[in-house]
Amino acid sequence: MNDVFHQGELSVQNLAGEGAVAAQNSKMISSHFSNGIVKFLRTQQFAVLSSTDRKGKVWVTFLTGQPGFAEVQDEQRLAIRAELLEADPLAEEPDKEKQIGLLIIDTNRRIRLRINGTAKMDKEFMVTAQQMYGNCPKYIQKRSFRPEKDPSRLLKSSQRNKELSQQQQDWIAHADTFYIGSMNDKGEMDASHRGGNPGFIHVQDAKTILFPDYFGNSMFNTLGNIYSNPLSGLLFINYEYGHSLHLTGSAEIIWDEEESSVFPGAERLVRFEISEVVQLENANDLRWEDTELSPYNP
Repeated sequence: MNDVFHQGELSVQNLAGEGAVAAQNSKMISSHFSNGIVKFLRTQQFAVLSSTDRKGKVWVTFLTGQPGFAEVQDEQRLAIRAELLEADPLAEEPDKEKQIGLLIIDTNRRIRLRINGTAKMDKEFMVTAQQMYGNCPKYIQKRSFRPEKDPSRLLKSSQRNKELSQQQQDWIAHADTFYIGSMNDKGEMDASHRGGNPGFIHVQDAKTILFPDYFGNSMFNTLGNIYSNPLSGLLFINYEYGHSLHLTGSAEIIWDEEESSVFPGAERLVRFEISEVVQLENANDLRWEDTELSPYNP
């Protein structure tokens, strides 16, 4: 992964007419952990991870722990002391080093750090960073962790299907946040955040969802990957009960202005076609406070 852009990102930037802004923003990409990043990571409890399973499908999951569970080892290596549930779609291949996208997000302060590179997944994750950079606070809903854990979440269960149930469709239709994992044509991963007011995601049917792409930092990491490789994954979290909903499939960018106009504030749309669904009950025992919606939401 280079320090500027993937070819797909350049193509999308040209189509969107935002190449100059993207080139300026790309200067903040680094290949090593700065002192500021080290201090930020010491306080964090939540990370989003994207990678592929043994069949090459893209999935997104999340990791939690006590403050400091993500600890910098040297200029390029980061240890994350967390484990995936056995039924997690990315728990299939421990001990194998894989391409990953990592998003460390502080929803209380609306700060996010993106790290792309490789990781060996075992009882802890040893990440070797190749790119890292911060993102703007846009569309992050403010949430903080409660100090106590929820003992009722100790009982774990899972379900796997080829399409969304009605309950899952309702979950997505009322969501204000999700996370997206994407992969370029070289197999390099990225994990990103999407937010909006509840209802900003449209469920077309049990296999198809449509969501707006709002104006961001113009770097087009996600859209650039989708442009070159449609394989992608989505993650939804039930912040009240700790359940998680993982979707894998393919994404397509929709440039039609008339179709996008139905979504307030949308620069363009993304259509996501689902190939598989995994729902984990009580995926973690952490508890989140009430939500304060982002002032940037259209």
